[in-house]
Amino acid sequence: MGYDLIVIGGGPAGYLAAERAGHAGLNTLLIEKRFIGGVCLNEGCIPSKALLYSAKIYDGAAHGEKYGVSAKELHLDHSFVVERKNKVVNTLVSGIKSKLKKNKVTVVMAEAKITGRTAEGFTVSAAEQTYTG
Repeated sequence: MGYDLIVIGGGPAGYLAAERAGHAGLNTLLIEKRFIGGVCLNEGCIPSKALLYSAKIYDGAAHGEKYGVSAKELHLDHSFVVERKNKVVNTLVSGIKSKLKKNKVTVVMAEAKITGRTAEGFTVSAAEQTYTG
């Protein structure tokens, strides 16, 4: 299968490059091994901040007396906190996927390997398929 551009890696640089290439009319393939959005969006920055915000709210309620706020019988619903974090991540990932689809970017979820070079560009193997671009 031939493409104008093959992007390996669906992190911030990769998905944005693929989106812009698709928007410019290039037949674009994005290959991602784990998850669209990369580590920051799925495992690092965003989930951490979502969890920290819940902790901040809890801490504020627990130590509010020094500001004239008292909260009795505090309870942290761990399942709800994790569910909220997952919703935040899923909303952002869905937005990226929507933009890729809107710009006609083909997405393959697999590990990619550059297998050669041709006059047209490179050959890339992923998900038991060979792509050129």
